[in-house]
Amino acid sequence: MVHLTASLRQYIIIISVNLTGIGMGMTFSWTSPMLVKLMNEDTQFSKRVTEEEASWLASLGFLCSIICLPGFYWLVGLLGRKKMMLYLSLARACVNMLYIFASEIWTLFIVRAATGALEIGILTNLPAYNAEIASKQIRGALGTMGQLSTAIGMLIMLSVGPYASYQMVNIVYQCVVTIGLIPLFFIPESPFCMLRKGRTDEALKILTYLRGSELTAQEEMKQMTAVYDQKVDKRILFKDIVFLKTLGIVTILSTGYQMIGYCSVTLYLQTILEVTGTSISSEVVSVIFGVMQIFACFVTTLLSDRAGRKPILVSTLAGMAVGMIGLGTFFFIKDSGSEIEGFLNYMPLISLVIIVLCFNAGMGSLSIVLSAELFDNPTRSIGICVTLSMTMLFGFLNLKYFPMMTTALGSATVFWSFAVICVLLLLFISFCVPETKRKTFLEIQKALGRKNLG
Repeated sequence: MVHLTASLRQYIIIISVNLTGIGMGMTFSWTSPMLVKLMNEDTQFSKRVTEEEASWLASLGFLCSIICLPGFYWLVGLLGRKKMMLYLSLARACVNMLYIFASEIWTLFIVRAATGALEIGILTNLPAYNAEIASKQIRGALGTMGQLSTAIGMLIMLSVGPYASYQMVNIVYQCVVTIGLIPLFFIPESPFCMLRKGRTDEALKILTYLRGSELTAQEEMKQMTAVYDQKVDKRILFKDIVFLKTLGIVTILSTGYQMIGYCSVTLYLQTILEVTGTSISSEVVSVIFGVMQIFACFVTTLLSDRAGRKPILVSTLAGMAVGMIGLGTFFFIKDSGSEIEGFLNYMPLISLVIIVLCFNAGMGSLSIVLSAELFDNPTRSIGICVTLSMTMLFGFLNLKYFPMMTTALGSATVFWSFAVICVLLLLFISFCVPETKRKTFLEIQKALGRKNLG
């Protein structure tokens, strides 16, 4: 009963803090319905958005987030995770008001740049906070809450965006962002942040509340201290073999997150639907895909602490490879001039369904969970900072240059290349990434090769 109560406390806290992820999901998908309105309809703005301006509105947040990440790493050491997320969420809520009242396009560039930077600051802390609050038995399930809340936010935007006015969509958006920041006033600080600031008694008190047992909390405090004592000199951090090994693993995972092509496929969705000749509107398909995202994330939440991270990632990457091969084959046949009939009419839609389900059940949900788990407590902030920088960099390149790649190489070659990258990534995970299911951070560090730990 004590364990159930403690687990319930952790679920409540992490679900509450991840409500801010709903707003992030709406930010990520904002361009999908809003750019259509801004480019083709009369809105409150003095002129319509051009294609070049639209591409920058879609990608500017990624670019600004890379620039701001080092500053966020410094601030989290000063403020702690709770205050960092609270202040950034308050700033985001204030900036988002400009969506409702702005009348000039240049204002949108400022808002997109600012929200991109602020949200990457939140995202730098959110998975680390989840990992440090959750016990090892349910850390995987709780770690996927961020992706689940993001998927809910995307579904809200894709459901409301095409059918409501520009201003009404952004009022809904603002309400969600404001509601999401309220729980941040009441959540506890991460026990590790308390320990790092020398507030040992407070850290123990928080940990006892979270674990439901002072004995369990004291044992975990010993493990946290044992790992922390290995990192007293940050000047030699990048000479630490285990840290560099972890950084290499997570950098490949975060780069692979973008390079397997899911974000590019979602950008290419309209074109794929047009060439299939389907009678279903792109707006309806977007909502259907949003529901599938939530379903896939929910399934991973249930399975990650049972099946393990590696089996889920390997199997879903194999599924994504199959989906990418299907899309590539369809476009190869179409571009060769052959007639599309029979099963070929359904191949791209089936492939898209496989890709959406597999990405959100695998890399979409678990890559950030693994990133937070593989780093030890003292290096988690800088590790996630570096890897998110790589994710944002490749995300920016994808958004800006994917259409150019398809023109230069052909759609079939690009999708087949994504399939190859999926296979290479699943081989890397199979042989180079340790399983973290139900392991303490101390046990994970030992699996990575760190010695002389308690």
